[in-house]
Amino acid sequence: MTTDTNMIEIREAPFSWAESAEYSQAVRVGDTIYTAGHGGFDDAGELVGGGFVEQARQTFRNIDAALRTHGADLASVVKMTVHIPDVENYAVFKEVRREFLQEPWPASTAVGSPLLVPGMLIEIEAIAAVGGRRILVD
Repeated sequence: MTTDTNMIEIREAPFSWAESAEYSQAVRVGDTIYTAGHGGFDDAGELVGGGFVEQARQTFRNIDAALRTHGADLASVVKMTVHIPDVENYAVFKEVRREFLQEPWPASTAVGSPLLVPGMLIEIEAIAAVGGRRILVD
C-alpha cells in the first residue's frame, strides 16, 4: 500500500496491448486512482463487436481491471467522465451503467465528442478512492 501521498504509483497494465502504449492505464496518488480513458477494447487491443452496448460493457470491464491493479474496483469510483460521439446512445449507456454501478451514483460528466480511434463508440475515464464505497447520507 502506498503511504507517501506524493508518490505517483504506476503498475503494469492489465491488458497485453497496453504494454506498448505510451501512457499508463491507471495512476495512484495516495488513496486516489485516476484512470486513462478506456474504451471497448479486448485483450488484443481490438474493438469488440456488438455495437455500442458491447463496447460500453467492455469499457466498464476494462476500467474495473485497471482499478484492481491498484486495489480498487467499480464500487469505489467517485467520478467518471463519459465521452459518447453519438449522443443518442446516452440512454443506452445509462442502461449498461446499471449493470456495473449501483446507487448512489458517482459524480459524472457526459460529453458528446468525437473519439480518436475509428469505430470507437464510447470512452470513459474514472477517479476512484482505494477502500472507498459510495454511501447515501441524509
